[in-house]
Amino acid sequence: MAHVAASAAARVAIDFEAAGGVDLDRLERSLALDGRRVGNGRYHVVGGDHDHWVDLYTTSIPRCDCGDHIWRERICKHILAALLREGNETVVRALGSLFQRVKAAA
Repeated sequence: MAHVAASAAARVAIDFEAAGGVDLDRLERSLALDGRRVGNGRYHVVGGDHDHWVDLYTTSIPRCDCGDHIWRERICKHILAALLREGNETVVRALGSLFQRVKAAA
């Protein structure tokens, strides 16, 4: 089962380099969210002010219905929460940077 999730995570067509990498502030906020898987790469993300829907694999529709993603064209905290649950290597590796930042601030 872990192998299936890992191969699915590799198919996510998100260009982190073009987006400037994983935004650590958004990543930190994503940790407080609960992403409930409702299908292959589809999540109902709860825990913020509003519930949101994320689709990691269908490129013909918005990946998240939040304003941060649609209007600012950012990789939002909801997408990051879903990617964490998918085991996306780029986002998981960014947790180390986030940890180092929090440790340095403490």
